[in-house]
Amino acid sequence: MKIVLCGEIGSGKSTVARAALRQLGWDPPAGFSTHWGGAGRGADVLYFEPWAGEPQPMARRIAGPAASGGLPYELDRAKFAKVSVASLAAAAEGRPVAIDELGLIELGSAEFIAALAEVFRGPAPVLAVIQQRALDRWLAILGRERVDHLLAVAPATRAALPAKIAALFGLNPGAVRRFSTP
Repeated sequence: MKIVLCGEIGSGKSTVARAALRQLGWDPPAGFSTHWGGAGRGADVLYFEPWAGEPQPMARRIAGPAASGGLPYELDRAKFAKVSVASLAAAAEGRPVAIDELGLIELGSAEFIAALAEVFRGPAPVLAVIQQRALDRWLAILGRERVDHLLAVAPATRAALPAKIAALFGLNPGAVRRFSTP
């Protein structure tokens, strides 16, 4: 099962994904989250954090012309490729995968793109969060036909989505699936 959450920036995609992960009991999944390291959106540094790892800088704000996907950030391609590809390795063992989130910056790493496309071709369950502005590009890469459910996050849908996601993955209420750390 491959589920993609999409929505505008600030729509609550990450909040929905984390609530769904708690319901699913994917502890820890393969994959990662991205965040601003406690600073506000648009901070000088964007961090990458494997679910079973430490946060690491992945992109830094640059002055002048936009670099990464038209954004004013420069992706540390070598570091991001190494850590992001490693974060997906457990999917080959059947561990579920959670990606929070895919935007324009992540499109700057061919190695990561290839590894994630392979995950979408494989049997591991996937919950991926994709920014609306990057959705068409990511679906073309991952294969629209491989996405079982594309769920839009908006104020009207946000509260019900974690339970819906758990049900789509076949989790009965009260059941928890735990995975040991590799």
